[in-house]
Amino acid sequence: MNYAVTLTPDTNGTYLIKCRDFPELTSCGSSVEDCLKEGLDALETCFMMYMDDRRPIPSASPAQDGEQVIFVPTKVATKVALYNEMLAQSVSKAEMARRLDGFQASIDRILSLRHSTKLETLEAAFAALGKRLELHVA
Repeated sequence: MNYAVTLTPDTNGTYLIKCRDFPELTSCGSSVEDCLKEGLDALETCFMMYMDDRRPIPSASPAQDGEQVIFVPTKVATKVALYNEMLAQSVSKAEMARRLDGFQASIDRILSLRHSTKLETLEAAFAALGKRLELHVA
């Protein structure tokens, strides 16, 4: 899960960051490295906004010439995939908690991008949706 962004030089020596997949994403940085770090933070904020609004998080569009790529950490990408699968299957947090024999608060933690969730827990959540989590090295 890697999102393409454009970095546009600003008049004050910084760069403006935009993302085609998230029109609301705007950030800035003083260098390309700083932009990609700030861009990841802004991207994760967009993910959380979409989750709060119960909107599907869009897949990443392929990078075009002149674009930089923000690499989303695996654990964040996994939680986004889980969230999108729950939406696709119309499975609420309460239903997911029931399937996992837990409480809704535990589902909130599983989906929280700021909470460190064990891989086994994420695998169990996908299994509760009839899916299997697989890892591929690129």
